[in-house]
Amino acid sequence: MIAMRKKPRDGCCVYKPTREDIRRGCEEIQATWSPQQRAKRNRRTRATFWTLPLIRLSDLDEAFDGEWADRS
Repeated sequence: MIAMRKKPRDGCCVYKPTREDIRRGCEEIQATWSPQQRAKRNRRTRATFWTLPLIRLSDLDEAFDGEWADRS
């Protein structure tokens, strides 16, 4: 059941959903999503496509040595 609460000033009813109402509404909407739409809306899947590049310390040493050699 949807909770209706009275607005203190003018006495009219205002819809203020409870957490359970919001959760139930979200589940109803998400139940209509196709697998493609669900994958598109799933934010966590985006992070799995990119990872930090691995850099060897020896590569950095060589790069810095090269820069210092070019400056002299």
